[in-house]
Amino acid sequence: MTACHSTAPATPRTDPFRRSRVAIATSLEDFSSAEQPSQRAFAQQAGLPHATFNYWTRHYAAAAGDPLDSFFRCAAGEELLRRLVLAALTTFQLQGAGGIRLVGTFLQRAGLDRFVATSRGALHPLAARIEADLVAFRDAEQPALAQQMKPRAITVVPDEHFHSGKPCLVGLEPVSGFLVVECYRDRRDADTWKEAIQQGTAGLPVEVVQMTSDEARALICLAEKGFQAAHSPDLFHGQHDLLKPLLLPLTRPIQQAEKELHKASQHSAALDTPLPEPTSEEEFLALVEAVLEEEALGKQLQQARQHKEEAVQQVRGVGDDYHPFDRDTGKPVTAEEVGQRLNAHLDELAQVVAKAELSDKAKAAVDRARTWVATLMGCVAWFWSLADAQLEEMDLSEEQERVMREKLLAGHYWGTAAGRARTAEERKRLKEMAEALKKEAWQEGTALAALSEEERKEVEGAAQQTAGLFQRSSSAVEGRNGRLSLQKHGHSRVSEQRLKALTVLHNYLVRRPDGTTAAQRFFGQKHKDVFSWLLERLPDLPRPAAKRSTRAGQPSLQPG
Repeated sequence: MTACHSTAPATPRTDPFRRSRVAIATSLEDFSSAEQPSQRAFAQQAGLPHATFNYWTRHYAAAAGDPLDSFFRCAAGEELLRRLVLAALTTFQLQGAGGIRLVGTFLQRAGLDRFVATSRGALHPLAARIEADLVAFRDAEQPALAQQMKPRAITVVPDEHFHSGKPCLVGLEPVSGFLVVECYRDRRDADTWKEAIQQGTAGLPVEVVQMTSDEARALICLAEKGFQAAHSPDLFHGQHDLLKPLLLPLTRPIQQAEKELHKASQHSAALDTPLPEPTSEEEFLALVEAVLEEEALGKQLQQARQHKEEAVQQVRGVGDDYHPFDRDTGKPVTAEEVGQRLNAHLDELAQVVAKAELSDKAKAAVDRARTWVATLMGCVAWFWSLADAQLEEMDLSEEQERVMREKLLAGHYWGTAAGRARTAEERKRLKEMAEALKKEAWQEGTALAALSEEERKEVEGAAQQTAGLFQRSSSAVEGRNGRLSLQKHGHSRVSEQRLKALTVLHNYLVRRPDGTTAAQRFFGQKHKDVFSWLLERLPDLPRPAAKRSTRAGQPSLQPG
């Protein structure tokens, strides 16, 4: 047995006579500061067997002249050590998808293996206990949060991931980032999805009114038949399907023109080499012809590049104009206006296809996109019908509804959408526009400024939630799938228990830069600190085994 092996059992003992490490450290600390020098008297006063206390003084007392040893063997040092081990396991082993051996290596390099066992056999029971406690925290805390939560309509972004033998169903609420469902199932059809989401939302005062996903048949069926909810197609998948049949035919002429231009430039350069004698008429005409050919190929290359750039810009323009609010002014835009803008991009794209003389396959892709654009128009119309219905339920005046619709809703929408802009300048501009719109909504003299403080909070929260119902992308759940892939890569497998723990970790422990967790944003209220909750229930840390003395001539058992 090496020094890093644990003498603790695999499961925490329940012996009522076994003292914790903190209790031992506290007793030794009290004894060192006590006036009476007798161990027997101190043990009798503390209600401890003298033999037990004598054993503590011989094995757990701090070494003289070693300040690090003195600190980590006192009560404060023991508390810090527990916090460090818990932080390492939750951060490196769970959130960071590192192995337990890396946690042990971290403790060794920090010089803490003198105070806690660092082998896999010692740390694995702690890691398993933490995973179980994370699930227990969710089971204890979430019902209380649900009782105090206001009823609300939500969007769910579902997608499957295949890091295990069975499909992993992942469903996320995109505004808060809260994982509504994350579980393994044998199938991924609409009925299985519905059961999983109903199980994930059981006891929560929420109504699924929309789903945003790729256009998988099961997910469309889940939205329309399973929950009678709207289905919003993922914008990226639609742009990809539109551009894919066009991109290769538009790229091929560029490659061919570059190749021919390179040959022509080499030919003209060879003809233009200075000669010792005057050039003949034939050589001069050949040089002129070569230069003209090179110039024509240059124009052909420029035109081919222009066709490709125009096609890409028109497809990007669909994404830029697919918003319920104007990108430049922030004013509300109707579904008909959005449809006109999107169809204008398709008209320009059709002209590019015609000028580039692409095949019928490319023309058919543009024609199919008309149906896709009609679906996007329907999503905008659905959003405004839902927003208008919620405004009517708030019992506001006509002027207050107008200000909230044109200023406050737009401000919250662009405040969220600004972070997904392509350039830093555009992100900055949209954020400034969003702040200006919200400021105009609440400035003195407007209809909303007359509301009380409590009414203002209610209106602000309703505007934020309503603006978040318009979802164009399923990228949020794609990011979660990427994290699950890292977990699979780091641990070789993700068990059902670990998957549950990872879900709780994402919802209740991971924080955004503003300091809020996904659960806090989803439920609209603070919850208990999960790290402190885990720290209170963390069992005693496993002690490292005592070093064995070696006889002369025998090799040491300690790692060198």
